[in-house]
Amino acid sequence: MTPISLSGETLPLTRLTAIADGAPVTLGPDGIARLRMGERALHEALARGDGIYGTTSMVGAFKDHGVTDDDRPKYALRLLRSHLLGTGSYLPRRVVRAAMAIRLNTLLTGHAGASLYLATALADLLNAGITPAVPEYGSIGCADVGLMSHIGATLLGEGLAFAPEDGPALPSATLLARFELKPMVPGPKDVMSVLSSNALGVAGVALAAADLRGRLPLLLHVFVLAAAGFGAFGIPWETARLDGLRDEARIARYLQGLTSPGDWTPRRNLQDPLSFRCMPQIAGALVAALDRVEATLAHSIAHADDNPILFDGRAMTSGASLPLALALDAQALVIALCHYARSTLGRILASCREDLSGLPRNLTLDPGRQVAFGAATKLAADLTTAILRESTPASLYQIPVANGFEDEASYLPSVARALGVQMDLLSPLIALEAMAARQAIRLSDARPTGSPGALLAELDRHVPLLDDSGAVSDAVHRTEDILVRFATRLADPLPADLAFPPPPFQENARA
Repeated sequence: MTPISLSGETLPLTRLTAIADGAPVTLGPDGIARLRMGERALHEALARGDGIYGTTSMVGAFKDHGVTDDDRPKYALRLLRSHLLGTGSYLPRRVVRAAMAIRLNTLLTGHAGASLYLATALADLLNAGITPAVPEYGSIGCADVGLMSHIGATLLGEGLAFAPEDGPALPSATLLARFELKPMVPGPKDVMSVLSSNALGVAGVALAAADLRGRLPLLLHVFVLAAAGFGAFGIPWETARLDGLRDEARIARYLQGLTSPGDWTPRRNLQDPLSFRCMPQIAGALVAALDRVEATLAHSIAHADDNPILFDGRAMTSGASLPLALALDAQALVIALCHYARSTLGRILASCREDLSGLPRNLTLDPGRQVAFGAATKLAADLTTAILRESTPASLYQIPVANGFEDEASYLPSVARALGVQMDLLSPLIALEAMAARQAIRLSDARPTGSPGALLAELDRHVPLLDDSGAVSDAVHRTEDILVRFATRLADPLPADLAFPPPPFQENARA
């Protein structure tokens, strides 16, 4: 893989994803220069006798207790070990690698006061393929101290980590020795620079956002197949293109580009169920929420969220450890995904109703003898309900900790976890929509062309219609596999109307 240079500047999600998937990193010269300036500023502040939270003092409820120069190295180790508190299953390696890259990139802004030694040690772990074993639970999203500590432990040759190859977590010391890496000897603020970061929560949101962005074309292709099978009107797309909000118009333009006159004939008078008619509004809101997340991520990936931070030679107390803006933007994306999932279920159910679709009940190929989609709708309903359950506003449920001193939190890792769960559940739900759409098309006179037609042909080649002759779950898994491959083709390159940043908005598209 081509190495990716990090310099403290914003990092496109495509590059962050590449690092998560194993790409090596290099340290850009501008970033190294800024980091050295920050390190010098830290040492000058210490020489002046400035008070620096977590370096010359303890943390949290014990912030008023000083740390002597002689005790500082031992205190740093005690600080890290006292925060090794995560529990639960280990986070995916991709998330941890992305978090390490984000923390490394923000160190290169020079505002963390970290040493070049720490930055190099993080890069060495990434390039060796050593991934610290980080538990899932232990952060309330005001610096992921209880989780980032596990990355710090691996840097010190403590704790557990994963080797590049598959296998169980191994002692970090064993892996460092295998790759001839020495345990880090931390500088004055290096342990705080590892702990005082929301990189894991940011990484979880970033990877989920990148995943969703890449799937947008597929979601809309499957919708077009559903519209074809249902015999839906395309007029609402034109209405949204002419007079909708910017993101509604983006979706409408894309949908219109996927279809040709004669692909199908509408089968109702004037109106379709809202899950069909309002797709520009539903998908437009989803894209708008995703755009907001990516805009906030662009800042989060390239700005130090430490407390304190180094600016103009001074160590300054900061509230940047509360990533509330990103948590709220990500929470809005969670809710937008709920709406999309609910509309997907609505289209599946509407297609199965003979009074709405004009097709045989449950899309059966042999009425009175086959269940067809009858039972499959229960799976779609269960998946949708599970997606909706993730919409709990986690950031509101804060309990003061640290003896009441830390009384705010974003719960960004919880929101990131919700997004990850939703994306996992969305895959089989969209597969069910594709299966229902294909079955409806085969029961109608619809003949989609273009890339939706190509997707339909792929499904025809590899997935049997539901005729009660095989397990529905097998058909769902086969369909998921096809959709994953097709999504990759559709997203390379990503169409302009679905990319970030969005195209310029024309207030009146008719002008």
